[in-house]
Amino acid sequence: MIKICTLLFTFSGILLYSQVGINTQSPSGIFHVDAAKDNPSTGIPNATQQTNDFIITNDGKVGIGNISPTSKLEVDGSSTNKSAYNAGSSNIIDFSKSNLAYTSASAGAFTLNNIKDGGTYTLSVRGTTSGNSNFTSSGFTFKSVNNNTTIANSHTLYTFLVIGDIVYVYCVRGL
Repeated sequence: MIKICTLLFTFSGILLYSQVGINTQSPSGIFHVDAAKDNPSTGIPNATQQTNDFIITNDGKVGIGNISPTSKLEVDGSSTNKSAYNAGSSNIIDFSKSNLAYTSASAGAFTLNNIKDGGTYTLSVRGTTSGNSNFTSSGFTFKSVNNNTTIANSHTLYTFLVIGDIVYVYCVRGL
């Protein structure tokens, strides 16, 4: 009976406050874990303190090493993608879906959405006509290391390395 009462009390507290904090007195979302127990008792943890935090925000976003994620999953550190994003034949690529994307669009003007400072992204382009590609993304300047003409019906891989507001583009064609 005591165990049942303890469980009921615990769950009622969760329902009343709608936020759970583990190792933190001030959860910043519906579920917040401070692995190193280094967050302040009040206020927002600084960038160093956030590196060991895990959070689920009120709108369902997950942050690891960041308590204010802007993507469905935002990792401040390294991660591995489960699958690549298939953009179909679109020239608008949404990198919030995955850091790896592919399209059957031919070379041309591409818009890259949801790229971030410190990110590395790869796009495979396999169109039916050859040509050169150029890229844009709001707030970023693109610099190409090599922008070769694509080869029709073969893969051309573009790798984007984002440092600050500069995006460095490297191209490998004919794969």
